[in-house]
Amino acid sequence: MRALVLAFGMVMAGGFPVVASDVLSGQLHIKSVQGAVTYSLDHSAWAELKPGMDLGMGAELKTGPGSTADLEFQYSGTVLRLRPDSSLELTRLDEEVVEANVITETSLNLKSGSLIGSQRKLSKPSTFTIVTPNGSATIRGTEYLVTAAGNVSCFRGEVAVNASRQGSPVSAEVPAGFSFNPGTCQVAATAPDKFTSFGRDVQAVRDDADKLGFDRDNHGGEPECEVSPVKGHHDHDHDHDDGHDHDHGGDHGDGHNY
Repeated sequence: MRALVLAFGMVMAGGFPVVASDVLSGQLHIKSVQGAVTYSLDHSAWAELKPGMDLGMGAELKTGPGSTADLEFQYSGTVLRLRPDSSLELTRLDEEVVEANVITETSLNLKSGSLIGSQRKLSKPSTFTIVTPNGSATIRGTEYLVTAAGNVSCFRGEVAVNASRQGSPVSAEVPAGFSFNPGTCQVAATAPDKFTSFGRDVQAVRDDADKLGFDRDNHGGEPECEVSPVKGHHDHDHDHDDGHDHDHGGDHGDGHNY
């Protein structure tokens, strides 16, 4: 009884109201699987991954050669495509309800390979982080490519990267149309051939985002920026509906073809 009174007194002395919150565990939904993809709940026993499954924190997925898995984190408005020869661990899938606000904290460990994602713009202080052996990428409502080697390419929006070079921490902001090179820790315009090689995966992720029912760009606003596959930099896309064709140096129509 004394301990209870003491604890109550400490809270009141601090002058802060007690805010009730519930931390829930989010789920990863498997939308589709192409080829040989497996999963494990204990990092020991592996089984075939099938569409329609839901996985929680601690699960790990692996794609074989030429195989992909399309994933949905509905609680945070995120869709991913795990690309061939990749391994992804779900390390944190938190969804916290604080009064009338929902705060999500997601952390994924990309052990090998690469993934492409579309992330709705999260309200602060929610976070979505992809950790790699060479650093991490924090997603801020954008479309992106992350590799386990630490390469980060942004197709829309912006990605914050944390890495290290010769033992010293390095932070960088990667805008649309640019990529982060973990070898040099520099941000430079993305080579046009990269947009071509990943174009099909990017479009698949965009289609999944549309079907999930959220605005992948800015949650009700205009897209922050659009990638130009020819110029290798970011242009502003104002969603022209006036019927005119705007030539930005490449035949990409509505800006979705890489």
